[in-house]
Amino acid sequence: MAEGIDRAAPFTTAAPLQCLKNSGFTFVGRYYSQSDWKNLTRAEAKRISSAGLWIVTVYQDANNTADYFTYDRGVSDCSTAIQRAGSVGQPFGTPIYFAVDFEVYAGDAALKQVEAYFEGVQDRMRQQAAENGGQKWELGVYGSYDAVEYIANWIQDVTYVWQTYTWSNGRIFSYNNLYQYLNDTTLSACRNAGTVDRVRSNGNGGGFQVS
Repeated sequence: MAEGIDRAAPFTTAAPLQCLKNSGFTFVGRYYSQSDWKNLTRAEAKRISSAGLWIVTVYQDANNTADYFTYDRGVSDCSTAIQRAGSVGQPFGTPIYFAVDFEVYAGDAALKQVEAYFEGVQDRMRQQAAENGGQKWELGVYGSYDAVEYIANWIQDVTYVWQTYTWSNGRIFSYNNLYQYLNDTTLSACRNAGTVDRVRSNGNGGGFQVS
């Protein structure tokens, strides 16, 4: 299993990235968002890639209440993600994960709202493909066990899963590509990396590099 981290804050210098690489980490999770402060940029993507690390991306604004999740919001968020991925140079065929960052369980009515959101995401990415000769990014879901299981089963185009241990009650989804197993920690070997989450990959998390 490959080891990585994710964090909301951008990497503005090479030193923490080189420390991560030297300490055995292989990938970094970063964000697309409406909020400029946490957006992955092409310059940062080049910096991460130059350190020999891979990048995985997740779209998240708030995404932390049931009311956030609507079909129209899914369309809008996917449009923003497409624009961000294009500006970064993220290769087509690699995934953008979309976050479900609140406590939700099987049987909750809120899951239908989350489903509607991902239908919007899916439709917008299908439009991207139709208008660009089939070129698109793959879709992933980030969330707890029940959230990722539900979306992976009900949304056809979601083919990547990034599970968090939070709200999962010890259950691990068998088909996760990424598994976030520790939040808001500081690495003793790389304190200059700041506060990060720890993530494992099954080797098919959808990482990419840019040049």
